[in-house]
Amino acid sequence: MSSTPDGGELRWPRDDDDSVALAQLQEQVAMLQRTLNAIGGGSGIDAVVLGEGHDEQVYTLTSADRPYRVIVENMGEGAMTVSEHGVVLYANPQVASFLGVDRDGMAGRDVADYVSVDQLPVLASLLTSTEQPTRRAELTLPTAQGELPCLVAATDLDVDGVLVRCLVFTDLTMQKLVEQQVAADSARAERTLVAAEVNDTIVQGLVAAEMALDLGQTDFARSIVARTSSHARHWIGELAGGESVEPGTAVRTGPARSGSENP
Repeated sequence: MSSTPDGGELRWPRDDDDSVALAQLQEQVAMLQRTLNAIGGGSGIDAVVLGEGHDEQVYTLTSADRPYRVIVENMGEGAMTVSEHGVVLYANPQVASFLGVDRDGMAGRDVADYVSVDQLPVLASLLTSTEQPTRRAELTLPTAQGELPCLVAATDLDVDGVLVRCLVFTDLTMQKLVEQQVAADSARAERTLVAAEVNDTIVQGLVAAEMALDLGQTDFARSIVARTSSHARHWIGELAGGESVEPGTAVRTGPARSGSENP
């Protein structure tokens, strides 16, 4: 910029083309600044295109928490975040699948709406803050197919000064089936053991009766047979009726002796 002899500014006249070019340049600078501010502030910018025509290059912008969201959205466990008062803030697809409900309609609902009345005390314990940051309990969820047993882990989170609870639901269906099978196998083995004990005790009673007959103690032999028959009917009745007979209760505590009423 030049100056006049008296020290004043010398302004050269601009033509319209210069004014237009300057305005366009200022607009481009302003647009670039807004773009940079949007990128820096995370204001919903998904991608940036640089270049023109065949030289265009697209740069996708990914937030730092996106990998975690992908994991939560696709993991096999159900996940839900609720407010301090139990209002659903977020639910992943798996927990909606567990419940058999529309995921989009879960936000804003009370989490208690998805639990049967008899399970509300368990839910309340999960949603009550304690000294432990994470609480766990088994919770049965009602579904269209019946009931779904779950292990629920509830963790308290401080999000910008706001208390949020994260609930993770693990399906226990297979575990419960295995537990039932193990219990059935154990009961079957126990019944087999008791049946063997009953059989041995009956045999010992009959041997004792035979010994009494050999010694000419007919009345005593009859007594042994009667007692052995009575015990056998009792034990067999319990086994046939599905009742439990403790292993060891049908075992003789000593050898059969002539003159003893112990069968």
